[in-house]
Amino acid sequence: MRNAVFLIKNGIGFGHIRRALILAEAVQKAGRLRPVVISQASSLVLYRNSPVRVVNLPLLHRVPSAVTEDFYTDLLDRLLDRLNPAVVIEDTYPDARYRRLPALADRPRILVMRRLDGLSLDQIRQRGDLAHYDRILIAQDEADFRREGHSGETLAAVESSNRFAFVGNIACAPRRSQATAVRREYSPHGAPLVVVNGGAGGDQMPDGYGHRLFHACHRIAAALSAEANPAVFVFVTGPYYAGGEIRPAPNVTVRRFEPRLPALLAAADVAVIKPGNNALSEALTGHARLVLVPDRSFMEGLDEHAARVAVYYGGAVGQPDQTSLEPLIREALARPPRQNRVEPRTEAVEAVVRELHQQTDGDRTIRVRRKQLLLVLLLPAAVDPDDHPTGKFPPELRDAVVVRERRHGRSVSAPAIGRGDPAGTPYAILIGKDPPDESPQALADLGVRALVQTSSSAAVDRWLHGQPVQPALLVLPAERITARPAFPDGVVRRIARQLHDRANAIAVLDLAGLTSNSMKEYLDHLGQWVARQPIELVGVPEIMEKLTDRWVARG
Repeated sequence: MRNAVFLIKNGIGFGHIRRALILAEAVQKAGRLRPVVISQASSLVLYRNSPVRVVNLPLLHRVPSAVTEDFYTDLLDRLLDRLNPAVVIEDTYPDARYRRLPALADRPRILVMRRLDGLSLDQIRQRGDLAHYDRILIAQDEADFRREGHSGETLAAVESSNRFAFVGNIACAPRRSQATAVRREYSPHGAPLVVVNGGAGGDQMPDGYGHRLFHACHRIAAALSAEANPAVFVFVTGPYYAGGEIRPAPNVTVRRFEPRLPALLAAADVAVIKPGNNALSEALTGHARLVLVPDRSFMEGLDEHAARVAVYYGGAVGQPDQTSLEPLIREALARPPRQNRVEPRTEAVEAVVRELHQQTDGDRTIRVRRKQLLLVLLLPAAVDPDDHPTGKFPPELRDAVVVRERRHGRSVSAPAIGRGDPAGTPYAILIGKDPPDESPQALADLGVRALVQTSSSAAVDRWLHGQPVQPALLVLPAERITARPAFPDGVVRRIARQLHDRANAIAVLDLAGLTSNSMKEYLDHLGQWVARQPIELVGVPEIMEKLTDRWVARG
């Protein structure tokens, strides 16, 4: 059985490991691939009960010298070469160390990308760090992704490039029975249950986040106990916690590690948590009132994310100190259970497993495509494409796009090109030196995603860049060719020049100077030439896919 290797980045958190184990165990259950996890965790507690094979290596940032780091990299490369993976799965964001490993050079590679803040993902894309992956599976719903504040260029790349796919959130989904059992253990008499967790306990920055969070909550628990408030607290500090000692109390239980943390969070009445993906997802499966306490984060933008979550699901955002948290915890204990909860789903994990299986079907996924041509046949202004007998066009040109010079519809002042939704929303519009009458955002809101531009224009550049749009409008350079009745080889030569050194091209063929008879003869000649060439006539979405793919690969 071939190996599927999971490369996990880890240092001070458990999120990467939890996500990888969920996926690896699903791959193992499917039975077609053997998952192997290569990890860099300081603690192995999450691996103790997992059936998946694990190779755990020391953290790279602890390597004391360049010589030893080179040795470590060589060891990792030899290990990967011996495992001979059929597919490699990386987690969270690209890692330059993996990119340079010779053993990975020819492997199918998938990035399972967690939620990243807008600036971080934009920088990753601009550096070209995403170029090394066959697929990038975003572990979010599309609506959640759009709320992160990504740039227009990133939104356009994700929407149009075939490298990306939204699979949805990947997190542990505890069963109701598990939540009931763990609640009964920690609150046997039915007292309100407050769960406090700051992730795995490591600090992103040396600011003592964990120490401040837990000691503030310890003082709050003492104050409530003095008032005979029945609430009980469970502190799950995480194995990386390095703060001061936290003493148990009659209403405080302290656990360094709780393997049933997902069920405990789902069972809580109040969850005081760092809003990382795992803890937050697990808490949202239950009815706990949320008190979110952001920490310094790496590429997560936790402050902004916590504010959005608190508004959408209900809850509050505080700081890791008693002054901030005590009124929030007291208020949360007095409020009814949160009604807006998240039902556990398995679709995201199933989508990732399907993608891994598809990537290992090499004879199906490895292919060379023919050169692509978007051929726009521009009819005279007096002719409506809907009325023109396009069925009389040669069959070789049946995939050409037929428009007329000027078309007014749905407030779009430029002619629409390409397929649209059932309401007729265009994918692209044809422009020249003058910008359209509408603003870029107005066009994007109508469904326009590209501008087929036949002449470079400073006016269009100012119009486009002066009004940033989301998603960004992709400019597709095109060559406008005027059909000459006595010279059909002219258009053939112009298209051939475009495709000589490129994989795709766009030609706008102006047929205004042709009569009905000469048009038929002219297009028959063009169709016969196309049939003899390694050319595939495509629509706007296919051209956009290739161009945005380069955009992703090269930044």
